[in-house]
Amino acid sequence: MLLVYPVIVARWVLSGFSALLAMTLSAQSPPALLQIVQERLNRDAEQAYGKIEEELAHLCARMSCPNPYLALASVTLPREVWWLNTYASRGDVDRVAQGYARNTALITAMRELAQRKNNLTGKPVDMMTIFRRDLSDASPWQIGEMRFVVILEMHAPAKASGAVFEVPDGRGFVFAAASNNTEVRRLVSALGPGSRVFEVRPPWSLPDAKWVLRNPELWNH
Repeated sequence: MLLVYPVIVARWVLSGFSALLAMTLSAQSPPALLQIVQERLNRDAEQAYGKIEEELAHLCARMSCPNPYLALASVTLPREVWWLNTYASRGDVDRVAQGYARNTALITAMRELAQRKNNLTGKPVDMMTIFRRDLSDASPWQIGEMRFVVILEMHAPAKASGAVFEVPDGRGFVFAAASNNTEVRRLVSALGPGSRVFEVRPPWSLPDAKWVLRNPELWNH
């Protein structure tokens, strides 16, 4: 009994620490830079596309990909997939780029797999956006921690309920996370006409550890 007691206490302490850590990690600000890559899937291409993306995610996990990434799929057709990469600064962007450059085996394997998507999607759109704190509300950044994301594209950045990002071509995007359909409906109503709903696709993503800690039910599939 004396041997078991410290183990029980340790488990209790660790459990409490994990819960506290999860709360701390979830209360974070939006990233300074958000890279968005958009791909529109061709008709009847999703199954083949999904298999390739699962292979890519396994490859990146196995070969030490230098950054986590998130896959979002539109809930309506035609299916669009948005890939999100977050960065704290331009220096962080350079760090990730250097990490890829040093891992030539990973780059080669990724390119070989990506070539198999050529007939499955339209031409990808890649953009680096900048967070506009002055136009965003105070809600924490929980993209990747919740199952759904509501996104509004604007002709120009404007004040909105969510995290607002500015695109180099002058457009703006608003991102807000939701855990269920009730929250989705509330956000769609708040953001207004034109807002779109996306769902996280865990098998296609390489999750950040904090996403998994905050929502293990979503990520431990």
